[in-house]
Amino acid sequence: MIKHTKGLLLTLGALILAPSTASALPETEPHASAAALVGYGFHDVGGFGLGVRGGYTLRQNIYLGGTFVYHFGTTQDFVGAEQHFNMYYFGFEGGYDFQVDPVIIRPYLGLGPAFGHYSLEPCVDTVGPFSIPCSDTNTNFGIWLGGTVLYPINEQWFIGGDFKLPIVDGEVIPTLAFTGGLNF
Repeated sequence: MIKHTKGLLLTLGALILAPSTASALPETEPHASAAALVGYGFHDVGGFGLGVRGGYTLRQNIYLGGTFVYHFGTTQDFVGAEQHFNMYYFGFEGGYDFQVDPVIIRPYLGLGPAFGHYSLEPCVDTVGPFSIPCSDTNTNFGIWLGGTVLYPINEQWFIGGDFKLPIVDGEVIPTLAFTGGLNF
């Protein structure tokens, strides 16, 4: 209980102090951006992943966009066969840009369909009295909370890091990625 209280107090303190060190960008020219994501999801359905993100930043520093991420997943032994899990998701993202010279910090929220895929090779459709499908894909609603830090190389190009917590069917899949892209 004390650990949770300390963690909560530290988090609340960081949130209270953050506005004093980060400020909203002055209104900027609206612009579009596109970026690639290369990262890792820390869960059986995660693993190495690739993605793309595109969006538009409004004059008021509000970011509206979308993303697609594919995680290659993991493979495990299962009764003499290989069991493979992976996931992919896409959807809308909305966020707000804060300037902490020289970087931009963008907390965001995303939502859309998420697909979890399972396969078993070679196909063993029965184990004892149980019937096991050789392949199956589940579709669920996904929501992800995240934040990205972008470092401008020049007026067009940027690099950075991205952390998000996709929540799919009650499972949380922490994801850390490198990003790089272009403003136009």
